[in-house]
Amino acid sequence: MKHEKLSIPESGFRYIKVGGVKLRVYGRDLDRSEMPLVICNGLGQGVEMLFPLMDELEDRPIIAFDAAGVGRSDVPQTGTTIPDHAQMLQGVLDRLGIERFDILGISWGGALAQQMALECPERCRRLVLAITSAGGIGSWWGSPIALAEIIFPWRYVNKEYGNFIGPLMYGGEAIMHPELFQQYSEHAIRPTYEGYSAQVNAMCSWSSLPWLSQIKQPTQVIAGAYDTLIPIGNQILLSSLIPQARLTVFQAGHLLMYSKREEVGELVTDFLDTGRK
Repeated sequence: MKHEKLSIPESGFRYIKVGGVKLRVYGRDLDRSEMPLVICNGLGQGVEMLFPLMDELEDRPIIAFDAAGVGRSDVPQTGTTIPDHAQMLQGVLDRLGIERFDILGISWGGALAQQMALECPERCRRLVLAITSAGGIGSWWGSPIALAEIIFPWRYVNKEYGNFIGPLMYGGEAIMHPELFQQYSEHAIRPTYEGYSAQVNAMCSWSSLPWLSQIKQPTQVIAGAYDTLIPIGNQILLSSLIPQARLTVFQAGHLLMYSKREEVGELVTDFLDTGRK
């Protein structure tokens, strides 16, 4: 497959300090009147890895950010929970003057998106949950390789090792076409051990199972049929317990938000536009 060179915008980044933590935030077209889409990224992943997907979501304002301890954001001095991350994100949106928003949570970011939907029912209009789970005891983890590798950030420490183990973690098309994973992860920023571990601990100590039925937003759940990191059973559970949820399955692994980004972009756009007002 042909290598696609990723272009990183030079503008749109800023730093916003909330709860004593300085977060790097990216905003696009925030002066437009359309409902902005907030994107919460995966474990250990900075904003740069989202740009290919954002290119498929051209017709809406977007806010993305490096979660605390990830990318160029500060590492918190104390442990952070998923509710702590939600409070920080709400602070960012307040500083940006964003009253209402749609939200997309990818993998680890799906936990944060669920928490935001619960805590901000008047502000959060629509919810998209991609390749994610109900967290903690509400998760079915994937292969032994995926489970072992997710605990430590070794794949970020050594690029060659990351390119080898990443496809085995993600499954599906990443195994058949490892160059896809290499393209996807090319601009990954190595997280600190402290920041990465804090994200892992936050996810493992959190679960949305007790309150999934309280999520009132229309919800689009996205799953990969061959995901070996967060298997499809997790998304089936989410879509069955969230009252207004629908499930769409792609013939892909955990890389689908990159490898199937054109189709995902169309799906997300159609879903969000049906609620436009």
